Amino acid sequence: MRFFINLFSLYIMTHLHILSKTIGLPGTISGVLNNIRKQQKFLGQYIAPILKDAISNNDGSLGDADIKKINGYYGLAVPAILGEAFCVLHGNEMSLAARWASTCQGAMTGLFDDFFDKDYLSDDAVEQLIKIDKTLTTTRSNQKLFDIFYKKALENAPDKKLLQDALFDVYKAQVESKKQEAGGLSTEELKRITFYKGGSSALFYHTVFSPEAIGKEKKLLYDLGAVMQLANDIFDVYKDREAGIQTLVTDETHIGKLRSLFSNKLKEHYTDAFNLGYPQKNTHKFLNILSIGIFSRCFVCLDQLEQNEKLTGNVFDVKKYSRQQLICDMDTKMNMLRSAKKHVAEVPWR
Repeated sequence: MRFFINLFSLYIMTHLHILSKTIGLPGTISGVLNNIRKQQKFLGQYIAPILKDAISNNDGSLGDADIKKINGYYGLAVPAILGEAFCVLHGNEMSLAARWASTCQGAMTGLFDDFFDKDYLSDDAVEQLIKIDKTLTTTRSNQKLFDIFYKKALENAPDKKLLQDALFDVYKAQVESKKQEAGGLSTEELKRITFYKGGSSALFYHTVFSPEAIGKEKKLLYDLGAVMQLANDIFDVYKDREAGIQTLVTDETHIGKLRSLFSNKLKEHYTDAFNLGYPQKNTHKFLNILSIGIFSRCFVCLDQLEQNEKLTGNVFDVKKYSRQQLICDMDTKMNMLRSAKKHVAEVPWR
């Protein structure tokens, strides 16, 4: 009898994290949805008038895609997911100033990317746009809108220089990522560029929150940002294929290897998070927000890509799949359910 009791106890202890995450799942999802609704209200109240004015004076450089990125992606997710996660780690509520600055950082992101990817501005021209004491006059509508958000972010940031320095690091990472357009990069070089791009972005987004991230916390945020960029590349595999951009995903021939890289990095950095010394309750909430908002979704996409691999002789060949096969639609109810299951079963726990 004692043997069976010990065996049952071992089973319970082994699966306790799954039980804990399952019980806490409704609260986690409810919290994330509440954060999203709160941010949507902020966008409607404060950002919509800025966008309305920009569109009324549009010279054609602003499109529907730019507005969608602000309202439905970066301007929404950066504060509602990343920003809220940063706050709960320290047990803080997001201040109005931090929300303003974080929202403006998110709104800047898509516009900033387009300076490289759509407008094809020179590196020097982009560098001038992010200087506080810049001499370059912004004439295009998208540049003027970027300028408005940049100035507003600086106004609300606790340390203007810290924000600007972090943005320059994002700029350098973006310049480095241009090498992916030419191709011919080794796997290690792709990792370095990918992780630098994601890590620098995460640190940039954190600059508007107090206290400043230093030491082990700064490294953790960089490392988690690196994995977020990998997740972004997994979702963007179709877009990158069409644009001829080399990534770890477009290069991969076996999705299982990509899954291992993604999962192992998460396990390593989740352990690092618990070693920071913050209350475990805060750390759990911090990681849960990132899991529901970002990481669990990525496992759903990896499953879809792995199914494609089975159709081509168990070798993933990005050139052989249709748009529908490569794009993972996370707005479907089925994929939302799958994502919740992945949060419980596959996203690592302590």
